[in-house]
Amino acid sequence: MKQIIVLSSVHPWNDSRIYYKEVLTLINAGYLVDYYAVGGRDDTLPDLPHLTVTLLPRRSLANRFLTWRYFLQEVKRKQPDAIHLHDPELLFLVPHIQKVSRAKLVFDMHEDFPSALKSKRIKGVPVPKWCIKSIAKYEKKRLAQVDTILFAEEYYKEHYLDITTYKEDVLNYPFLKEELDSSSKFDVTTLVYAGAIHEIRGFKEMLEVSSMLKERGHVFQMLIIGRVPERLREWSAEYLKKHELGNYVRLKGRLDLDTLNQYYEKSDIGLALLHSEPNYLKSLPTKLFEYMSFGLPYVASDFPLWRKLMMDSGSGIPADVKDISEVVDAIEILLNKSQIYVNYMENGRNVHVSRFNWQHEEKKLLQAYELLFERI
Repeated sequence: MKQIIVLSSVHPWNDSRIYYKEVLTLINAGYLVDYYAVGGRDDTLPDLPHLTVTLLPRRSLANRFLTWRYFLQEVKRKQPDAIHLHDPELLFLVPHIQKVSRAKLVFDMHEDFPSALKSKRIKGVPVPKWCIKSIAKYEKKRLAQVDTILFAEEYYKEHYLDITTYKEDVLNYPFLKEELDSSSKFDVTTLVYAGAIHEIRGFKEMLEVSSMLKERGHVFQMLIIGRVPERLREWSAEYLKKHELGNYVRLKGRLDLDTLNQYYEKSDIGLALLHSEPNYLKSLPTKLFEYMSFGLPYVASDFPLWRKLMMDSGSGIPADVKDISEVVDAIEILLNKSQIYVNYMENGRNVHVSRFNWQHEEKKLLQAYELLFERI
């Protein structure tokens, strides 16, 4: 039985892609998996054969060298057959791992990291262009040293055509959901967003949308699921109070996958109001595919790639996030025109069942591992 060590120094252990999709797929395929990731409060760990989960403390970047050092010690001690890395910062460990182990190395690219850096701020200051270029160059150098690269988005590989490392797209589609329980909806029309909470992910716009919907006389609730950063907690509390939205907006915090799915099941309309940042323009957010799987028509940012998906699948309505009234108008189409709503719901479900589901992608993951162990 091949032993695989799966490492993440920043993701929570119950991350949807890492644990529920990839780790469980590998276990079900007969691999022995030692999984290391960040723990949370009151975690209930799974008790599964061939799986060991080790929880790590959440550390600041300045202190994460302690986690990296621990990873190296575990790799040296356990001498696995393969090591599956999930964070850009772990590429730093590649040459060190190769000194203490003969394990095959897999790097799982969750995002276009250099592009993501263009949107980040360090104490309010943008990351310098020269720094982003240096990081991109270093990233390529380390990726050329691993055995397999897995891409969560198809376009990522465009940046790495000059690297001969074996590459495979393992897209982050939701689990196949063959049937819906339409009887379990909330009593009130429910809009839902689930994911990271940030200004550039449309947090403030969603609250503005809720305010305008209220002004237009709609009865609804908006569920925003995800951890609200400290800097936005006071602002959002004041906004909700000022606009009397306490009975309309629910900030639910981060939820485990099963609970999240229950909220999706009971909701009516999905939202994805992200800003036009470089890292979003070329990628398709997982939440759009999640909405399709639960038969949720949705309103999403009007980016060219997103618009094409929405038009081709007939599952959602694009809107200019900078124009709140346009977003609300799009939502009202779904609220007021029942046949249009049904059409979007059925279209999304059909493409989910036929194409956009994890059962298609897990085959590519397992094939990548089979080829990994075949190569000398």
